[in-house]
Amino acid sequence: MASVSATHIILFIASMVVAAGIAGTVVLEVDDLSGAIETQGSATASEIGTEIDIVSDAGHPEAIYDPTAGDGNVTVYVKNVGDEHLEAHHSSVDVLLDGRYVSHEYTELEHQYSESNTWQTGDVVALRIDVAAADDLEATGDTTVTVIANDNEDSIDFYVDGGSN
Repeated sequence: MASVSATHIILFIASMVVAAGIAGTVVLEVDDLSGAIETQGSATASEIGTEIDIVSDAGHPEAIYDPTAGDGNVTVYVKNVGDEHLEAHHSSVDVLLDGRYVSHEYTELEHQYSESNTWQTGDVVALRIDVAAADDLEATGDTTVTVIANDNEDSIDFYVDGGSN
């Protein structure tokens, strides 16, 4: 009988060691998963709270881009209509001109109301694209500008008569 009890004790201790190892691994994995969900949740909340609108008037394309003005800039006005404050810096937005990505070196974001670095709800920024400086960009005919901030985007379509870089 003593040998049966010793065997049971050894099996019990071995099963406890295995269970403790599995529990430790599960706790670490659950902690990692919890952290990932929290990070993703914060990013998703920021995306949901972000909303932008291009408020330039497509009916007056010469106010957006006038090839005869000589400055070579496409200028659109973008309003933050979401709940999230954004950074008022050209690197905080991505820009597409006729579906082509515009490098940040050819864009400028100017806050219209103050010298603040924060693009608050209700604020408007002027986004300028230096078409003349970029070799691979041109604004002619039917033109589309798309502005993307925190995975939220808005586009404006306008017609440029006879314009090019």
